[in-house]
Amino acid sequence: MKKYIYSFVFLFFTSFLLAQDSIQNESKASMNGTLDKQFDYVTQKSNNFQEYKVVKKDFLTILKRNSLDSVNRFKEELANLKIEYASHTSTINQLKNDLQKTQADLDKLTIAQDNVSFLGTPISKTNYNMIMWGIVSLLMLVVLVFLFQLNGAKSAAKDAKNNLDKLEENFEDYKRKALEKEQKLGRQLQDEINKHKKNTK
Repeated sequence: MKKYIYSFVFLFFTSFLLAQDSIQNESKASMNGTLDKQFDYVTQKSNNFQEYKVVKKDFLTILKRNSLDSVNRFKEELANLKIEYASHTSTINQLKNDLQKTQADLDKLTIAQDNVSFLGTPISKTNYNMIMWGIVSLLMLVVLVFLFQLNGAKSAAKDAKNNLDKLEENFEDYKRKALEKEQKLGRQLQDEINKHKKNTK
Protein backbone atom coordinates (compact mmCIF):
# COMPACT_ATOMS: atom_id res chain seq x y z
CA MET A 1 0.00 0.00 0.00
CA LYS A 2 2.88 2.30 0.79
CA LYS A 3 4.19 1.66 -2.67
CA TYR A 4 0.94 2.98 -4.12
CA ILE A 5 0.99 6.02 -1.90
CA TYR A 6 4.59 6.76 -2.85
CA SER A 7 3.76 6.20 -6.46
CA PHE A 8 0.70 8.40 -6.20
CA VAL A 9 2.66 11.16 -4.40
CA PHE A 10 5.46 10.83 -6.97
CA LEU A 11 2.98 11.07 -9.85
CA PHE A 12 1.22 14.02 -8.17
CA PHE A 13 4.48 15.98 -7.67
CA THR A 14 5.65 15.06 -11.15
CA SER A 15 2.42 16.24 -12.75
CA PHE A 16 2.45 19.34 -10.53
CA LEU A 17 6.02 20.16 -11.57
CA LEU A 18 5.19 19.47 -15.22
CA ALA A 19 2.13 21.70 -14.96
CA GLN A 20 4.18 24.44 -13.30
CA ASP A 21 6.88 24.07 -15.94
CA SER A 22 4.23 24.19 -18.65
CA ILE A 23 2.68 27.31 -17.08
CA GLN A 24 6.10 28.97 -16.80
CA ASN A 25 6.94 28.06 -20.40
CA GLU A 26 3.57 29.40 -21.54
CA SER A 27 4.04 32.61 -19.54
CA LYS A 28 7.60 33.00 -20.84
CA ALA A 29 6.39 32.47 -24.39
CA SER A 30 3.58 34.97 -23.87
CA MET A 31 5.93 37.46 -22.18
CA ASN A 32 8.35 37.35 -25.14
CA GLY A 33 5.99 39.02 -27.65
CA THR A 34 5.48 42.72 -28.23
CA LEU A 35 4.88 44.99 -25.25
CA ASP A 36 1.28 45.41 -26.31
CA LYS A 37 0.74 41.60 -26.29
CA GLN A 38 2.60 41.28 -22.98
CA PHE A 39 0.32 43.87 -21.34
CA ASP A 40 -2.73 42.09 -22.78
CA TYR A 41 -1.44 38.76 -21.44
CA VAL A 42 -0.77 40.21 -17.97
CA THR A 43 -4.25 41.80 -17.90
CA GLN A 44 -5.81 38.52 -19.01
CA LYS A 45 -3.94 36.45 -16.37
CA SER A 46 -4.54 38.96 -13.57
CA ASN A 47 -7.19 38.37 -10.93
CA ASN A 48 -9.99 40.77 -10.16
CA PHE A 49 -10.38 42.35 -6.76
CA GLN A 50 -13.27 44.79 -6.55
CA GLU A 51 -12.49 47.35 -9.33
CA TYR A 52 -8.76 46.50 -9.27
CA LYS A 53 -6.63 43.94 -11.05
CA VAL A 54 -4.23 41.87 -9.00
CA VAL A 55 -1.05 41.25 -11.03
CA LYS A 56 1.66 38.75 -10.21
CA LYS A 57 4.92 40.31 -9.14
CA ASP A 58 6.86 38.16 -11.63
CA PHE A 59 4.75 39.56 -14.48
CA LEU A 60 5.46 43.14 -13.34
CA THR A 61 9.19 42.41 -13.09
CA ILE A 62 9.23 40.91 -16.57
CA LEU A 63 7.17 43.80 -17.94
CA LYS A 64 9.49 46.33 -16.32
CA ARG A 65 12.58 44.59 -17.67
CA ASN A 66 11.10 44.23 -21.15
CA SER A 67 9.88 47.86 -21.14
CA LEU A 68 13.30 49.13 -20.07
CA ASP A 69 14.95 46.94 -22.72
CA SER A 70 12.59 48.39 -25.37
CA VAL A 71 13.21 51.96 -24.17
CA ASN A 72 16.99 51.40 -24.19
CA ARG A 73 16.77 49.82 -27.66
CA PHE A 74 14.70 52.77 -28.89
CA LYS A 75 17.20 55.19 -27.34
CA GLU A 76 20.05 53.40 -29.08
CA GLU A 77 18.16 53.39 -32.38
CA LEU A 78 17.34 57.08 -31.89
CA ALA A 79 21.04 57.85 -31.22
CA ASN A 80 22.00 55.87 -34.34
CA LEU A 81 19.34 57.70 -36.35
CA LYS A 82 20.65 61.04 -35.06
CA ILE A 83 24.20 60.08 -36.11
CA GLU A 84 22.89 58.92 -39.48
CA TYR A 85 20.84 62.11 -39.83
CA ALA A 86 23.91 64.23 -39.00
CA SER A 87 25.92 62.24 -41.55
CA HIS A 88 23.20 62.69 -44.19
CA THR A 89 22.93 66.40 -43.36
CA SER A 90 26.70 66.78 -43.75
CA THR A 91 26.58 64.87 -47.05
CA ILE A 92 23.65 67.00 -48.28
CA ASN A 93 25.50 70.21 -47.34
CA GLN A 94 28.61 68.95 -49.13
CA LEU A 95 26.53 68.06 -52.18
CA LYS A 96 24.87 71.50 -52.09
CA ASN A 97 28.31 73.15 -51.97
CA ASP A 98 29.51 70.93 -54.82
CA LEU A 99 26.35 71.76 -56.78
CA GLN A 100 26.87 75.50 -56.24
CA LYS A 101 30.51 75.19 -57.32
CA THR A 102 29.51 73.13 -60.34
CA GLN A 103 26.79 75.66 -61.21
CA ALA A 104 29.30 78.51 -60.92
CA ASP A 105 31.76 76.61 -63.15
CA LEU A 106 28.95 75.89 -65.61
CA ASP A 107 27.98 79.57 -65.65
CA LYS A 108 31.61 80.52 -66.31
CA LEU A 109 31.83 77.95 -69.12
CA THR A 110 28.54 79.16 -70.59
CA ILE A 111 29.77 82.77 -70.49
CA ALA A 112 33.14 81.70 -71.94
CA GLN A 113 31.36 79.70 -74.65
CA ASP A 114 28.97 82.53 -75.49
CA ASN A 115 31.63 85.27 -75.30
CA VAL A 116 34.90 85.93 -77.08
CA SER A 117 37.77 88.02 -75.82
CA PHE A 118 38.30 90.88 -78.26
CA LEU A 119 41.08 93.37 -77.48
CA GLY A 120 41.02 92.15 -73.87
CA THR A 121 37.28 92.72 -73.49
CA PRO A 122 34.79 89.84 -73.40
CA ILE A 123 31.98 90.36 -75.90
CA SER A 124 29.20 88.10 -77.10
CA LYS A 125 29.77 85.96 -80.16
CA THR A 126 27.00 87.80 -82.01
CA ASN A 127 28.68 91.17 -81.46
CA TYR A 128 32.07 89.62 -82.26
CA ASN A 129 30.72 88.28 -85.57
CA MET A 130 29.20 91.66 -86.37
CA ILE A 131 32.50 93.43 -85.60
CA MET A 132 34.49 90.89 -87.65
CA TRP A 133 32.14 91.16 -90.63
CA GLY A 134 32.22 94.94 -90.28
CA ILE A 135 36.04 94.90 -90.37
CA VAL A 136 36.05 92.50 -93.35
CA SER A 137 33.50 94.69 -95.17
CA LEU A 138 35.55 97.81 -94.44
CA LEU A 139 38.74 96.13 -95.68
CA MET A 140 36.96 94.97 -98.84
CA LEU A 141 35.68 98.51 -99.37
CA VAL A 142 39.22 99.87 -98.90
CA VAL A 143 40.56 97.27 -101.36
CA LEU A 144 37.86 98.19 -103.89
CA VAL A 145 38.60 101.91 -103.49
CA PHE A 146 42.30 101.15 -103.84
CA LEU A 147 41.63 99.06 -106.98
CA PHE A 148 39.51 101.86 -108.47
CA GLN A 149 42.22 104.37 -107.66
CA LEU A 150 44.86 102.05 -109.09
CA ASN A 151 42.77 101.62 -112.23
CA GLY A 152 42.34 105.41 -112.41
CA ALA A 153 46.08 105.87 -111.85
CA LYS A 154 46.83 103.35 -114.62
CA SER A 155 44.50 105.21 -116.97
CA ALA A 156 46.06 108.55 -115.97
CA ALA A 157 49.56 107.11 -116.46
CA LYS A 158 48.58 105.76 -119.86
CA ASP A 159 47.13 109.14 -120.83
CA ALA A 160 50.26 110.88 -119.52
CA LYS A 161 52.46 108.50 -121.50
CA ASN A 162 50.41 109.12 -124.66
CA ASN A 163 50.63 112.88 -124.04
CA LEU A 164 54.35 112.57 -123.45
CA ASP A 165 54.78 110.58 -126.66
CA LYS A 166 52.78 113.22 -128.52
CA LEU A 167 54.80 115.97 -126.88
CA GLU A 168 58.03 114.24 -127.82
CA GLU A 169 56.81 113.85 -131.39
CA ASN A 170 55.82 117.50 -131.47
CA PHE A 171 59.15 118.45 -129.92
CA GLU A 172 61.04 116.35 -132.48
CA ASP A 173 58.95 117.91 -135.23
CA TYR A 174 59.59 121.36 -133.75
CA LYS A 175 63.32 120.64 -133.52
CA ARG A 176 63.42 119.42 -137.11
CA LYS A 177 61.49 122.45 -138.33
CA ALA A 178 63.60 124.77 -136.21
CA LEU A 179 66.75 123.16 -137.59
CA GLU A 180 65.44 123.49 -141.13
CA LYS A 181 64.50 127.08 -140.44
CA GLU A 182 67.88 127.76 -138.89
CA GLN A 183 69.61 126.19 -141.87
CA LYS A 184 67.42 128.18 -144.20
CA LEU A 185 68.14 131.39 -142.27
CA GLY A 186 71.83 130.51 -142.21
CA ARG A 187 71.84 130.09 -145.98
CA GLN A 188 69.94 133.30 -146.40
CA LEU A 189 72.36 135.05 -144.11
CA GLN A 190 75.28 133.61 -146.00
CA ASP A 191 73.69 134.70 -149.27
CA GLU A 192 73.21 138.19 -147.88
CA ILE A 193 76.80 138.21 -146.64
CA ASN A 194 78.00 137.10 -150.03
CA LYS A 195 75.87 139.70 -151.70
CA HIS A 196 77.10 142.36 -149.43
CA LYS A 197 80.68 141.37 -150.09
CA LYS A 198 80.10 141.51 -153.78
CA ASN A 199 78.49 144.93 -153.55
CA THR A 200 81.31 146.33 -151.51
CA LYS A 201 83.90 145.29 -154.08
